[in-house]
Amino acid sequence: MYDHPNALLLKQAWQAVADGDADLLAELWTDDVVWHVTAENPWQGDHVGHEAIIDYLAQVGEAGEAYETSLEELMVGDNHAAMLCRVHAKRGDRVLDVGQVLLGRFEHGRIAEVWTLSLDPAAMRRFWKAD
Repeated sequence: MYDHPNALLLKQAWQAVADGDADLLAELWTDDVVWHVTAENPWQGDHVGHEAIIDYLAQVGEAGEAYETSLEELMVGDNHAAMLCRVHAKRGDRVLDVGQVLLGRFEHGRIAEVWTLSLDPAAMRRFWKAD
């Protein structure tokens, strides 16, 4: 599953996010990396550059009592990848358990863009709606 160089790159990035290793992520991402958040939530929109993305990921992780994303499947090619994930989160009395797709685009052996796509946008909207 992880024989392709881009699969190894994604595995490193996945672990770096889990470890909060911003230095390693800076090595794995292009200088002008963009993370497109498509779900209706407080962070919807484009996050451009290392600092903006690290800040976004930290805010999501701190927004509730729990937020975990588990990788279920990985499909990778020379230019793009798709990661099928499961998001489990808790925020007050709200619980989120949805599928999510992370799409990635590579440029010169680094991650240039990421798109997050919820497989249940309505559940995501309900979970993150303002109190």
